[in-house]
Amino acid sequence: MPGTTLKQQNAHLLKLLEQAGLDSAQREVAARVQTVLNDELHHRMKNMLAMVTAIVRQSLRLAADLSQAEAAIGARLVAMAKAHDVLLKADWHAADLATVIRGAIEQHTSAQGRITVKGAAIEVASSSILPLSLLLNELCTNATKYGALSKESGSVAVSWAEDAAGKSLIVRWVERGGPQVAPPAARGFGTRLIESGIPRQFGGTGVLHFLPAGVEFELTVPLERLKPAGAA
Repeated sequence: MPGTTLKQQNAHLLKLLEQAGLDSAQREVAARVQTVLNDELHHRMKNMLAMVTAIVRQSLRLAADLSQAEAAIGARLVAMAKAHDVLLKADWHAADLATVIRGAIEQHTSAQGRITVKGAAIEVASSSILPLSLLLNELCTNATKYGALSKESGSVAVSWAEDAAGKSLIVRWVERGGPQVAPPAARGFGTRLIESGIPRQFGGTGVLHFLPAGVEFELTVPLERLKPAGAA
């Protein structure tokens, strides 16, 4: 640096060294963030693949034939994809319960307008979105095949409210206007998911009623298990 004093040169050198130190620190932070993201992605992928494996295995085991198995697997995987769309839009953090429910019933396009959704605004944790979507998909599928949505006159009401103590959320599914209902002779994979598999994930309970007027289902979930961490 011709024309500069030793003091100026030293100051310039110190500035360069300081900048290099900042760049190094930023790179270290970026590397740590990337490691955390990779670990989280790996964890989510393992969980998703485990769920896909369970869906495929159970669907094949309980289906009457390959075409029935293909239809069941396809519908359940579409439900998973819809749930992940909601997760991405929610930035993997939390989403409004009404948005989750509408996303889950969206693929049943022929039934749009015959499924009403009603309840107070409440955010649910990202971990709750996928199981809720799968549960609602099973209810929609059953209603379309055998229940209220199998007839043009049929309808479904989905609602939710907190219990009197304010500690649990009760989600209700009520079918009306369909064919007369009789209890099934045996519980299939979908019914077991609805009644026990998914409610157990929430630490809650699921009760399925096969009433003559229509199927009714009640899911009771502790709010602390449903809401995002730190939510009031």
